[in-house]
Amino acid sequence: MARNPFEIFGLTPEMVGSLPEKALFSVLKSMYRALQKTVHPDVVRRRPRSETIDRAVELNLAFEALNLDKNPAGFRRLRKSFVARRPRAAYQKSLALERELAAQAAREDRLATAYLDRLVADCAWAGGGAAGLSSGTAPFPLKNVRLGLLDVAINQNLKLASWSLGSNYKEMDFDDAGRMTVRPVGRTGFSRAAYIHLLGSVPAGQVELMPLLERPEARFFKNPALNASIGANSPSLTVLNRISPEQFKTHVLIHLQAAVSERAYLFSLNRPEYEETGCLALEGLVVKIDQF
Repeated sequence: MARNPFEIFGLTPEMVGSLPEKALFSVLKSMYRALQKTVHPDVVRRRPRSETIDRAVELNLAFEALNLDKNPAGFRRLRKSFVARRPRAAYQKSLALERELAAQAAREDRLATAYLDRLVADCAWAGGGAAGLSSGTAPFPLKNVRLGLLDVAINQNLKLASWSLGSNYKEMDFDDAGRMTVRPVGRTGFSRAAYIHLLGSVPAGQVELMPLLERPEARFFKNPALNASIGANSPSLTVLNRISPEQFKTHVLIHLQAAVSERAYLFSLNRPEYEETGCLALEGLVVKIDQF
């Protein structure tokens, strides 16, 4: 066979050298099945039959030579010789760049982790406190302000339900001392927001939030009609107002602002939620800011 079998499949030495052995063979099997379909006489009618037969034979011989299950020694020998075609200087340079990128990613992750740990430590309840309680707080001045927010999870889940849960609007009040009270969705009165510590906000255009939110476990009801109406057998379509630390560090933290503005997602640490799940809370999408 004049050409290396990997070359017949259209692979490059860089690709062959970068994949683990089993993953590479899995790719080869998929490519072999796909390429065989392109030379099948029932599929390719415009090309000469002799040409398609020659190509099919070439693919069969190449795959036979690279069959890791039947001929592992041949696979490894051909792989080694094909990978050796890489220009050594360029290869070493690419390895150095990969190591540098990995080191940079590790540094960024450590920095994000340290920053998030600092935010948690700054919570009024982080040290336990004498009573173990705290008034709702924020690490930025919010005084004599009322925030109107849309509950993101309820808003999303209402789109998927045929029955109504009512309004998804909630409010947060901050008095002249910065103490927080909250009127939750569906309530008429405000109550003290114990255990809530605001972290900051992220403009809605900065992050695609919905795929990052946690999702509940599936719930099934005896009534099939109810299952169908709320999508109980499709839990991936519903979301919760919480986000894991990993998703928060990777996608949100870099955009976090120590301020609140309209059309921005407001995040917090809710002590019971955080201690139970380790997740951060999404208070909602700020749609209104009133000074009083």
